[in-house]
Amino acid sequence: MKANTALAMLLSTASLALIQQEQSDRRTLISRICAALVVLLAGAALFGHLTGRSVALNTLLAADSSADMPGRMSIQTAAFLMLLGLALAFEGKWQKRHSHVVDLLTIILGMITLVIIAGYCFGAAQLFGQSPSTRTSLQTLVCMATLGFAIVVRRTQAGFFSVFIGMGIGSHIARIALPFALLLPFLVVGSGAYLMLAGSLSAPYAAALTASITTLLLCIIVVLMARRINELEHHLREISLTDELTKIYNRRGFYLLGEPILSEGRRLLMPLTILYFDLDGLKEVNDTLGHDTGSQLVLEFANLLRATFRSSDVVARVGGDEFAVVARSRQADIMIALKRLDAAIEAANSTGEKPYQISYSVGEAASEPTADESFAELVARADAVMYERKRLKKAARASTAETDPGSRQPLPAATVQEPR
Repeated sequence: MKANTALAMLLSTASLALIQQEQSDRRTLISRICAALVVLLAGAALFGHLTGRSVALNTLLAADSSADMPGRMSIQTAAFLMLLGLALAFEGKWQKRHSHVVDLLTIILGMITLVIIAGYCFGAAQLFGQSPSTRTSLQTLVCMATLGFAIVVRRTQAGFFSVFIGMGIGSHIARIALPFALLLPFLVVGSGAYLMLAGSLSAPYAAALTASITTLLLCIIVVLMARRINELEHHLREISLTDELTKIYNRRGFYLLGEPILSEGRRLLMPLTILYFDLDGLKEVNDTLGHDTGSQLVLEFANLLRATFRSSDVVARVGGDEFAVVARSRQADIMIALKRLDAAIEAANSTGEKPYQISYSVGEAASEPTADESFAELVARADAVMYERKRLKKAARASTAETDPGSRQPLPAATVQEPR
C-alpha cells in the first residue's frame, strides 16, 4: 500500500466517522476538509497516469524510488478514492439535495471493488494494477471493501439502499437475494475457470457449462423468490382479513369475501342467508370481571360459531361484541344450525367452570336469487332484525320477575323467525 493511499484511507475514515456523529458546523467542516484532501490525493495520482508526469504530491510522504511510478497509486485505487471523497463531500447536510448523486457514486464504488476482486480471483492483473509495483494491494482492497460497506450502510438510512432495511416484502426478498447475487457469479465462473485451467474442459465446453449452470441457478432463485413472495403476501392478507383475538375473519374480510359469495349465489340461483349476532352482556363482563375475561368470552363464542357452521360459510367478528355469518343455506338449515349452537351454548353454560354465561341475540336476512339488494343492504337488514329482537328481549326481562337477575341464559331471541 502506497503512503498516499494509506493517508487517503485514514482521511476517508475520519470523514465518515465525523458525519456519523451528531452533526455540527465544525464537524461538517472538518469532514469536508478530509474529503477534499482525499480527492486531492486521488486526483494527483490520476493526473500522473493521464499525463505521464510525476507529481510532487505523490512522493511527498515517501520517495518510493524503487517503483516504476514513484508514490503513484494504481488507477483503480485512485478512481475509487476520488469517488469516495466526492461521496463523503456530498454526505451530511447536503444529503437531501444530492441523495441521488451519492447513491450513484456508491454504486460505482461497489462496481470498482467487485472488478478488483474479480481480477484477483481470475488472475486478470490489469484489472487491479498497471505493474507489479503499481497495483491495488490486498490490504488496500480490504480497506476499500470496508469503507464501501460503511458507505452502503449509511445510505440505508435514506436513499437507494434503504430498501435493504425496510419492513416490506421487497426489502425481505432483497436481503435474501443479495448474498446469492454477489457470490453466485463468482462461484460458477470460478468453477468453470478452474476446470479449464486444470485441463478437464476446453474453453468452449467451460463457457457452455458455465452459462447453462448459471441460467439454471438463476431460474431456481427466481422460483424460490416468487414462492417466498406468495407466502408473504398470503400471510399479510391473512393478517389484514383476520381478527387478531378470535382468528376468524374481521369486518374487512367479511365484506371482501361476502360480496363475491352473494354475486355467485345469484348467478347460480343458490340461497344465501346473513346472520348477525350480538353477544349479550360483554360490557358488563368487562366492567365487573375484567377485559381478559371479556376476551375469553368473545373467543369462546367465536369458537362456538366456527364449530356450528360449515367451513364454506364465512364467520366473522365485525365489531367488539358483534359477529356475522354468511351461510349458503336455506332457512330450514339455518334453524338447524342455530339449534346446534343453542345446544352447544347450553352445554358450555352448564359446566359452571366459567364466571360468565353465554347469551346472544341474532337477526337474519335471506337473499333471493332474483333480488337486486346489495350485500351491505342485506347486512344492514339482518342487523336491524337483531337489534329489534334484542330490544324485545330487554323489554321481556324488565317485565318479568326473575329469581336470579344476574343470570344470562339463551333467550328466544336466539331462534330464527321467518323473514317477512
